[in-house]
Formats: sequence, structure tokens, C-alpha cells
Amino acid sequence: MNRIWQSWRSLRPREAAVFVVASLLFGAIDLTSLLEYRVGAQLPQVLARHMLLPQVSGLALLLCWLPATRSAATGLARRRVLIAATLLGSLLGMALTYAVMQALPWPSICDIIRASDHKPACSEFRLAALIGDTIWVFMPALMIVGVLEIRAQRSRQEEAAESLLREHSQLRRHALASQLAALQAQVEPGLLFDALVSVEQAYARRDADASVRLERLIRHLRVALPRLRDAGATLGSEAELIASYLDLLRDLNGHPPAFDCELGSHGATQLPPMLLLPLVQRALRLGQPGRCWLEAGERVTLGFDQEGLCSDDADLASLRERLAVLGAKLVCTSGAGRTEFTLELPA
Repeated sequence: MNRIWQSWRSLRPREAAVFVVASLLFGAIDLTSLLEYRVGAQLPQVLARHMLLPQVSGLALLLCWLPATRSAATGLARRRVLIAATLLGSLLGMALTYAVMQALPWPSICDIIRASDHKPACSEFRLAALIGDTIWVFMPALMIVGVLEIRAQRSRQEEAAESLLREHSQLRRHALASQLAALQAQVEPGLLFDALVSVEQAYARRDADASVRLERLIRHLRVALPRLRDAGATLGSEAELIASYLDLLRDLNGHPPAFDCELGSHGATQLPPMLLLPLVQRALRLGQPGRCWLEAGERVTLGFDQEGLCSDDADLASLRERLAVLGAKLVCTSGAGRTEFTLELPA
């Protein structure tokens, strides 16, 4: 009984509207007979009777249909349950309709027709009439239930498909997270080894900047190593990683570009890790930019004072693939002695 009550409580407004509208249509079918007879002052009562009684039958159908459609049955068993519920609802609906007919003082169209032929009113209960009316209600009711079931089945299939898509997206994100973790773990051992050797040699030569080089190496390690544990990053931390990386290259007698950073109030903006540094490393492999800048606003822009860095390659394709999974987009523009990578993050 509790399951039936719960199914009634789960009634949705759209489902109730379907049965109300269908009941009104059933009542309207009989009203076409009024065009052939003069009803006179009894017209409001006839209309009220023929619009009310189908609602009684529709209510009985609805109350029988709800437990059936909310049941856990599937396949052929579910169809049998729905057919049985529709038949029971039709029978109960007509039984209630006959009871209300006996209680209502309002005349029916049948009464109007029989009165025009000087015959008694249609108030006598007959079992054959009840069976015939039940079948007459059952057939269209079964069609309505069938349409509702098809729509519900389609909705369940769409929800299942969306669930599979969400699961697939989550799996792709987990795979991407693993890939990012592997990228974060690549603190370039060769670069660190060379930096350590450079610091050692600087101390052996008693260079004045030996301690500064050591501080830069420690700074880079402090920025890079926590990424082995953290799954996310901010725009500010990515900028700090780029700056420390370029400082290390400078200490190794390289010629990295000067780095300008203008983040404003966007330094705490969440950003997928290892998106900006690979672009810097790629630019250094493809050319020799003298200046690099990072700007943040509605979009994040990483630029270089060298054109021709937008050519597609494996690194850029891999980066765009990761961004597509995250719902972000990378646009590259090049010309007039500059290349800019614009990162559009999801809201």
C-alpha cells in the first residue's frame, strides 16, 4: 500500500494534464449531438454533466496507471501490468461514473434524446452497458497509456545515454588527470642535473652569483615539486613556474626570452596544470623569441615576439586534445612579428 501511495505522490503535472485533456476530449465527443436537439435552458446542466463524468473516469484511470508505470517490471511483464492497470482503471472509472450519474440531478444527452421521443430517462443500470462502456473507454485509454510509455521509454533511453556520456567524460577526465600527473612529474631531470652542475661549478670558481643561482634552483624546485601532489593549478602558480623555468635556462648560459606578466586580479583563476609551460618550451624549440608575455582578462593570452609559431605539430595537437576534454579552447594567431596563444576557459 505504501508503494501505491508513493506512486500517487510522484504524479507530475504533465502527466495529470494529459489525463485531464484526454477526459475533456472524451466529453466533447458526445457534445456534438447537441447540435441536433434543442436543449434550451438545460444546456448548462448538460454541459456540466458531460464534462464532469469523463473526469471521474480519467481520475480512476490515472490512479490505476501510476502504480503500474512506476513499477520495476520490464519487458513483457511491464506491458502486461500496464494493460491490466488500464483495464482495471476503465472498469473502475465507468463504475464510478454510473454511481455519479445516479447521484447527479442534471440531465444527459441521452435523457434529452429519449425525452424528444417521449421515452423514459436513461437512468436504468444495465450490466451489458457497463461492459460496453468499459471497452469503449479501455481502447482509447490503452492508446494514451501506450504513447505515455513510449515517451517514458525514450526518456529513460536518453537518460541512460547521457549517463554513459557522463561516465565516458569522467573516464576521459581521469585519463587526462593521469596524463597531467605524468607531465607534472617530468621536472626535466636533465635540466635539474645541468643546473646542479652549474651551481657546483659556480661555487668552485667562487663566482659572485653562485648563491643567486642556487636560490633560483631552489625556487624552481619549490614551484615545480608540489605539482607532483596537487591536481590543480592557478594562473599565478603557472606564471611563477614559467618565470622560474626561464631563470634556470638563463643560469645555464641560455638565452631565454624576457618574461612579462600582467595578471591583475586574475592570479587566483583556476587553470588546468601544465598548459602554459609546454607552450613556452615549444616556442623555444621552434625559434628564439626575445620576449614573452602573459596577460589575463576575459581570456588568457600567452604571446611571443616572433611569428610562425602556430604550425600544427604533435605537441600542439596533444595540448588541444587535452583542452577539448576540459571544455576549453586554444586559438593561435601569428603575424606582424608576434605570435599569441589565446586560451578560452569554460565558465
